[in-house]
Amino acid sequence: MKTVWLRKEAAEELLLFFNGWGMDHRNAAYLLHESLSGGFSSDLAVCYDYRTLETEPTFMNGISRYSRITIVAWSFGVWVAQHTELPPIERAIAVNGTMYPVNQKLGIPPEVFKATLSTYSEENRNRFNRRMCGSREAFALFASMSPERATSDQQEELEQLQKHFLNKSLKGNNAWQYNHAVIGGRDLVFPSQHQYNAWKGVPQTVIADMPHFPFFHFRNLLEVVACCRK
Repeated sequence: MKTVWLRKEAAEELLLFFNGWGMDHRNAAYLLHESLSGGFSSDLAVCYDYRTLETEPTFMNGISRYSRITIVAWSFGVWVAQHTELPPIERAIAVNGTMYPVNQKLGIPPEVFKATLSTYSEENRNRFNRRMCGSREAFALFASMSPERATSDQQEELEQLQKHFLNKSLKGNNAWQYNHAVIGGRDLVFPSQHQYNAWKGVPQTVIADMPHFPFFHFRNLLEVVACCRK
């Protein structure tokens, strides 16, 4: 996977953001910009592009020095974070994703995943992004931070993610678990009912009008992390 430091100021706490499929660092940079004016003081690193699940040794060394690490994981990043070797985690928040990424009752229905993968194109990429954003207005805002990645690049990542999901030898990280799940009631990618089912027994924040892309419903990262304190 690829990793980018967006803020590295020797803070005591690190917020580690596991992005969704097809993304790069640009939406996280938007969130950081919005967060700094709200008093955000943690360092911030973003992970994306999950064609491999391995991180660079220098990145692992860099995050191991923090006394506190908070994970915010979105969409397929929820599963990836749990299958990444990490130092001790203080708290972890899952946003519009589950530990069963392709599943008839707990994730994205298999037929939907298969159709997305087999028909992915520039036209369908725009269609997917509109569906993800939930409205014309949100889609227009998303354009200012959409990933600078080729369609073929994203499709290759989705193919590799499918292989990761089917790899039975990959085991989740039992050293930490998600403390909270944030669920969008208008998520058209991970159906909200499937998320409820998957996070049974885990504290949840349900935002009835939130689509799959959640970052116009949270003004900044502080509001996401605050869900853990509800």
